[in-house]
Amino acid sequence: MIFIDASLPRTVADELKKVREDVVFKHDIFLPGTDDPIWLRRVGAEGWLAITRDAHIRTRPAERAAIMENDVGRFILTHQQDLPRREIVRIVFDYLPEMEQKFRDTQRPFIYTVTKNGHFMEYAQRRLRSS
Repeated sequence: MIFIDASLPRTVADELKKVREDVVFKHDIFLPGTDDPIWLRRVGAEGWLAITRDAHIRTRPAERAAIMENDVGRFILTHQQDLPRREIVRIVFDYLPEMEQKFRDTQRPFIYTVTKNGHFMEYAQRRLRSS
């Protein structure tokens, strides 16, 4: 299952759902405002691939702990400026095959950042555990 966080436009999930059955948007199963550690527990327990835009992991110890304790595999889209929705959809469509490959091949927990140009960088396990 591919979990699309509400930090991304719902359009991303809607467009993916047109071609795949294994996509869920955060608000399909959680109320708006649900704290990240809550949905991260579910994502980890279910073994879902998570795609987000929220990159504040360094400043949120509870979120970091939820990733670690629940073996979450998370991909964070990173881009400097606000992008049109269609561009965010394009990024996800273009790089989802590589996300899925990394999700299969990388021991969880992990976080990868993904740029709009398709550069993947793994967030160091040491930093994930202690930052």
